[in-house]
Amino acid sequence: MTRKMVNYSSHDSPYKLVGKQGDGYSPDITDTLRSLREKIRSCKENNDRLIEPHERLARAHEKKAKVNAVILQSFLDL
Repeated sequence: MTRKMVNYSSHDSPYKLVGKQGDGYSPDITDTLRSLREKIRSCKENNDRLIEPHERLARAHEKKAKVNAVILQSFLDL
C-alpha cells in the first residue's frame, strides 16, 4: 500500500488552520494562550497559598512529636 503525501499548507488542505494568516498566530489563538498563561499563574499562586499553611502544620506536628517523645522518655526514666 502506498501513502499519499499531504501538503498541510495547501489551500485545499482539510488540515489548514481556520483563520490563520501568514506566519503569525490568529487573534483567537493569541487570546487563548494569554488566557491559559493567566490561569496557570493563578493556579501557581493558589498552590503557594495552600502549601504554606500545610508546611506550617507539618512543622507543628513534628514539634509536638518531639515534645511527646521527651515527655514519654521522662516517664520511662522514673
